[in-house]
Amino acid sequence: MLSSKIYLDEILRMIEKIEGSVLHKSFDDFLHDDNLLDATLMRLHFIGENIKNISFTLKKKYPHVKWRKLAKLRNIISHKYSMVNKEIIWDVITNTLPDLKKEIAHILNEEKF
Repeated sequence: MLSSKIYLDEILRMIEKIEGSVLHKSFDDFLHDDNLLDATLMRLHFIGENIKNISFTLKKKYPHVKWRKLAKLRNIISHKYSMVNKEIIWDVITNTLPDLKKEIAHILNEEKF
């Protein structure tokens, strides 16, 4: 299995791509831009996929990180795409991802990979 560092780095990269694409966008912009929504959902899917590949030991060491919530979001995006709630996705973008970015950066700084 690859090092968790690779997956953590990829999560950061996806967060930065999402941040860049929604910069200066409102919720209304997000609602009416199908390409932005699709790209964001795909990147959230990638985040969830990478979370699933991070070692259990590392996730257990940082229980405050919303690993499970984001992995569940990946499952919803993958299996119930048409039922995705855009308000929840916007909340994840604006509230969950900034915290996740800080937490992942902290883990990368603390761990010796």
